[in-house]
Amino acid sequence: MDPRLKNLSYSSLLLLHSCPRKYQLQKLNVSSSEDDEDLSSSSSVTFAFGHIVGDGIQKVFEGYTEDQIFWSEFLMWDADLFAYNDKQKKSYWLGMLAIQKFIELRNNGFLDEYELVYHEGKPAVELGFCITFPDGFKLRGYVDAVLRHKITGEIVVLECKTTSATNLNAAQYKNSAQGVGYSVVLDDIFPELSSYQVLYLAYKTKSFEYELFPFTKSYLQRALWIQETLLDIETIKLYESAGVYPMHGESCLAFYRECGYYGICTLSTEHLTSQLTIEGEAKLVEDNMKYQVQLTLQDLINSQLSKA
Repeated sequence: MDPRLKNLSYSSLLLLHSCPRKYQLQKLNVSSSEDDEDLSSSSSVTFAFGHIVGDGIQKVFEGYTEDQIFWSEFLMWDADLFAYNDKQKKSYWLGMLAIQKFIELRNNGFLDEYELVYHEGKPAVELGFCITFPDGFKLRGYVDAVLRHKITGEIVVLECKTTSATNLNAAQYKNSAQGVGYSVVLDDIFPELSSYQVLYLAYKTKSFEYELFPFTKSYLQRALWIQETLLDIETIKLYESAGVYPMHGESCLAFYRECGYYGICTLSTEHLTSQLTIEGEAKLVEDNMKYQVQLTLQDLINSQLSKA
């Protein structure tokens, strides 16, 4: 199997669930991004907006000044500076407004009972992890931030989200695999931890306000997540052995946009993808080594057993 198909993330597994054929084509197409092959102006603004708002919130917790944060996000912005997504109300300038509003909330005591955790002398923000599963599959990701309640000492994982939705529902986040899977970082920092909390901090771009969704996670949920991830891996192996990655027509249109492969996904795979070069394979190995927390499936199982 092409090793590119074995590099997993939360977003790529969502893609696998929505349309296996798109997962295959996107993974094997080096000209596309991992999360979305449509790099149109509005799409790139959407991604850039989420990146700077999330990074800005992290820097607020780290104690950066407002000027330092704004300069840092200006350097991070990788879309046209004056590009504007009118439908979702996202732009560089509105991203700065979102960060400024979070600074104001913090100054007024918002999440004041929490402090940033430090790991190996560094703030626990953008902590990268890589889990090695059997047959060379690897699951990678980043934790936005790890916080500690100043009074109770409860450990929480902070997940920053931006959304153009007007009304949010806890059901959008409660059973997300992201918050559970990212808890692997906690094993490295707090091996004795038996439960933890996930705080989803969602910024609503149309109403310019934040909403907080807290959920307590147990290690029973963690055990189920491990099994579900293994099932996803077996599914990919099944598709590969059959030589067929199913097309899910209900996913051809998402967020009012056609899939980038719509109309051509029935063509031969070799005409839609690129061959993996020796240099590309070496880069895959190098990229997987850059994550701070390196674990294996056996490490996860041992951790589960120690908490039983």
